[in-house]
This record gives sequence, structure tokens and C-alpha cells, in this order.
Amino acid sequence: MNSADVVGRGSVAALRAARWPELPPGGPAEQWRARAADVAEVLAADAAERDRAGEPPHAEAELLKAAGLVTVLGPAEHGGGGQRWSTAHHVVRALAAADGSIGHLLAHHYAWVWLAEFIGTDEKIEHIGEVAVRARWLFGGPSRVREAALEISDAGSDMVFRGEIDDPIGCQVCDIVMLEGRIPGRPTPISALAMATEPGFSLAGRRTGFGLRRSASAPVLVDDVAIPWTGALGHVNKVFRPRTYNAFLHPTLDLGLANVFLGLARGALDAAADRARASARAAGVLGALLPVLWQAEAFADEVAREAEVLHDRRRSVDGRDRDGHRVRATAVLDRAAAVAEEVCRRAFDAVGTADADMAALGRFWRDVRALAARVAPDIAEVGHHFLTGGRRRHDEIRSEETDDE
Repeated sequence: MNSADVVGRGSVAALRAARWPELPPGGPAEQWRARAADVAEVLAADAAERDRAGEPPHAEAELLKAAGLVTVLGPAEHGGGGQRWSTAHHVVRALAAADGSIGHLLAHHYAWVWLAEFIGTDEKIEHIGEVAVRARWLFGGPSRVREAALEISDAGSDMVFRGEIDDPIGCQVCDIVMLEGRIPGRPTPISALAMATEPGFSLAGRRTGFGLRRSASAPVLVDDVAIPWTGALGHVNKVFRPRTYNAFLHPTLDLGLANVFLGLARGALDAAADRARASARAAGVLGALLPVLWQAEAFADEVAREAEVLHDRRRSVDGRDRDGHRVRATAVLDRAAAVAEEVCRRAFDAVGTADADMAALGRFWRDVRALAARVAPDIAEVGHHFLTGGRRRHDEIRSEETDDE
């Protein structure tokens, strides 16, 4: 069975257990991009209906696993995709164009599944990389990484987590919940993996959101979830061992969320084109918006390529690398959010006033507004970095990227 056969068979619910052809571990990025396009086609077929229903995306989660997209970043030696972050960002953008909630969920999954690489010890990097691929785990957790809102008590050989995960992403359908908290009086946040089936987890009611209705959920209550201290990522004998690469978590997630914005903008333009009447007005609106989106996509792709240089030498990145990448990712997120808002707002001008036309575009606009409420890129930091000599460091990173080609 090839991918085209799978796509042709129907809705997400019918396809969640479909036998998607296995892609070769560590194969070319083009194969994973094609797989993402096939999955996006499946999602787009009934995305509007599923958005209206607002049910947890159980079928979509199974689809992501069956198609192998949860393992894109996984080590090839364990059967994972072995892909670079630019490919993961492309997958997120493609899926968000079809279904914003699923692109949003996957952007967070990729950040969480890479968390051991960002902050873990070598032992945890190897262990989590292997088991996450072999089990095809889907990760969920708080939308604001490393805020560490939970309270932790030290119970000897265990850590005990209590509190509430506000605005959790994917926790209704995930296999692994990322727990993040602090021991009172200690500043260092502690992150650990927990199976989603832990009896100490419960949802605080049902969420009725404005947008991203199916990736986010009501708060998750955490009641005395005990995790061995050996599961505290980056800790040895209860002491955190910091690395400069720890700080790359936030900008990497920022790039993922930027690609959710860009995917939503692309989805809105596609929906407008499908419903636009053959008129000079529609052509003018879409013609003006496309270059705006192309420019933002090119910027995001450029910064993703720059980031690959840094991810490749993550053991040796320094503070200048960290600061330079952070402001570039911040600028991408800020620009992508602004472009998505403009595109999704103005795309309405390209279609008629029929309820069906408005509804087709409305879900993209709602998702953009809901995501914008969750992010707050500090664009002033970008200017400050430039004023204090950051422009020279950017030129150095661009030179490294060119040398590696």
C-alpha cells in the first residue's frame, strides 16, 4: 500500500489504524515532507467538522503515530526518522495548514520529545530517544515550558508532584505527560516524564475554547504523582548539571509555534482560493497577501537552517550562540504571528458573505487569535541585541552555515 492509497480511503477516523508504509530510518527529508503532505490531506478532508465537534483528537493522535510523524526527530538507529529540526518545522507547518490544533499539538510534542537532548544527561538522552521511538509515544504538557508551576516535595528516593497544569497541550490524548515544578525555596525547575495513565492525573472539567479547541484542554490536576529522582532530567544525585544548550528549548519551540502561525495563514489562503469568486477583487486580495506570506516563510526557513548549525554542535554552543539564536527565533515568531493575523483577517475580503464561506475561513482566524494569546515575543530584546553588537554574531553564524553546505 502506498501513501496515495491511504489518503484515498476517507476520514481521519477511518484512517487512524491504516497501514502506512514504513519510511526508512534516517531517510531523505523529502520522504518525510511527502508523508506530512499526505497526512495533511487526510486531516483537511473533515477538519472543519471535527473542529465544530470539539472532541479530543484521539483519532488524529493515532494517525500521527501510524504515519510515523511522532518519530521524525527520533534516532535512526532505533527506528526513528533521524531528521533535523528544519524537517520537523516543515511537518508542523504542513499539518497546521490543514488542522491548526494538530499542528499545534505536534509542535509541542517535538519540543517535549527533544527535552532530554536540551537538558538531560547522556544516559537519559539515549534511553528516552530509544523508548520514545519504539513505543511511538506522543508527548503532552504545559504550553509554557519551564515555568514549572507544580510544587514538588522531596520524598527521599522519589519526587512528589502536586498542583495544576494550566493550559495543557495534548494531555487528553498523549502517552507521556511532561511534569515541571520546583521544590519550595529552590530556584531550579525540575522536569520529568510521567505516563499519562498515572492515577494522580485528572481533568478539571471540560474546556470550551475560542480556538485551538482540540489541542488544548481544561487544566490537568496533579495529585501526588511520584517519580523517582533518577527521572529528574539533567539531575545527578538531585543536583542539576547545567549546559548552555539548556536555553535552546525556548527558541526551538518558538520556531515550532511560528510554523503553526505560518501553516494557519497558508490554510486560510487555500480556503479563500477554493471559495473565491473569479473577480478582480479576489485576485487582488490574494495577490497582495501571498508575497507577505512567502517572505515570512523564507525568514522562518532561513533561521531554521541557521539553527541546524547550532543543534549540530550542541555540546559546544556558548552564550553568544544562545543569545543570537534566541533573538532570531523571537523575530521569526513575532513576524509569523503578525503575518498570520493579517492574512487570516484580510482573506475574508476574497470570498463572498455566505455563511459557509465565512465558516471555512473562521476556524483559521480563531486559531491564530488563540495562539497569539499564548505567545509574547519580546521584540525589544531583538533591537537591544542588535544595538549591542549582535549583528556581527549573526554574520558569523551565516558564515558557518555556508561553510557546511
